[in-house]
Amino acid sequence: MAPPKTKPKTKPKPKPKPETKPKSKPETKPKPNPKKDLTKTDAWNAADWEYSGIIADGMMPLFGEPLSGQERIDAMKEILDACPEYYPAMFDLGQNYMIMGDDTEAEKWFSKAFKIVKEYFTEKDLIMAYDKTCEFLKPVLRYEMARDYYKILSELETKNKGKASAYDNMAYCCVMLGQADKAVTIQQKAVELDKSNKRYGNLGWLLMITGDLEQAEEALKKAVSLDKKDNYAKNNLGACLLMRKKGIKTWNDYLLRKPDYDYLSKLEEKKLFEKAEEYVINNNACKLEAFNSELLKNPKYTLSEKRDIYITLGYVLKFIYDLNEDDLFLYDNNATVELFFKEIMHKFIFKTGDIDEKIFNDVYTGLLEFYLFLRKNKIISASDYKTLKNKMMDLKPELMEKMLKYNKVRHSDEYDDDEKEEIRDELFEGDHDWMFL
Repeated sequence: MAPPKTKPKTKPKPKPKPETKPKSKPETKPKPNPKKDLTKTDAWNAADWEYSGIIADGMMPLFGEPLSGQERIDAMKEILDACPEYYPAMFDLGQNYMIMGDDTEAEKWFSKAFKIVKEYFTEKDLIMAYDKTCEFLKPVLRYEMARDYYKILSELETKNKGKASAYDNMAYCCVMLGQADKAVTIQQKAVELDKSNKRYGNLGWLLMITGDLEQAEEALKKAVSLDKKDNYAKNNLGACLLMRKKGIKTWNDYLLRKPDYDYLSKLEEKKLFEKAEEYVINNNACKLEAFNSELLKNPKYTLSEKRDIYITLGYVLKFIYDLNEDDLFLYDNNATVELFFKEIMHKFIFKTGDIDEKIFNDVYTGLLEFYLFLRKNKIISASDYKTLKNKMMDLKPELMEKMLKYNKVRHSDEYDDDEKEEIRDELFEGDHDWMFL
């Protein structure tokens, strides 16, 4: 028999595997590109060499006068033409434009410089750049710009002391802008971050300005307890206690207080000359501080003009102070200035080697504005101010002519020393030769 027919055996079909998604590689964030090191380029090195030479020449000029004004600006632009990222030249440009009174152009160059530092350098470099720029801005009275930069600095700083310092300086700028209440609020932030004597001392000063004498005394006592050698805090504490004792309500009234001539005479009778001089110097500083606050509000002058007037005024008043050998010169003593004005200016022209028409005019503007300020605050009389002004204005053409004539002779090689002395004696009527008033 034939075997029965059977279906051929077939391999079982494999069971379908469950569908699985293909494995994907874990996502990775792209690595940031390292900052380009501009300082390694030939262009940067050449710019650095050129700029360092200009700085060195400014500190110790070997061939003529150091670059300034438009010449300095042109030199910085040449450096930037060769190396557009060389930010030290940008900051230099900003500073020089500001000194010349072009704040818009100055701020433009500062912004460019900060952008370069932020893009190519470290955060530490950026902090340092803001800090140095602010330290330049305060002496040239650009408190508004400095305040805004200190705000940025407070956000960049990571350490409490750094933040506190930024707040501290921001508060100072605010008070110079007439924003005393805002300054106190900012200074309190500085104290919260850094409870040092300096922060408490500055808070006490600001509280005195706002008239909160009780809280000011508390803050100043805290500052002194933290550092008994801090003369700034001790002097302000003394001022605060005096204000409370005498019922002086405002900081401006304290600054403009009349000198205590009886107290000064007693010190001199007891031959306590150092204490007497300390008293006079403090009183003079107060008058200048009060004047500076008023000058900052004066719309007649630009910020650059205000700075020049204030610096020149301080210089000429100190010059007069040093000429008073036999007596201590209180700056509100307009009689001394009026009586000896011609002699003072003769000596001033002789001694001030870089005097020109601008400095000469700033002397006049500074003195007249200062004594007008004292007249408005009833520290000197209207008649005394008028007498001083009339004498100064009557002498101005003569003194200006003498200044211009002597400037032609001062550095000239056409005259020997004996000939120069004869010219000086004729121009200044022998006044240049005496030491004291």
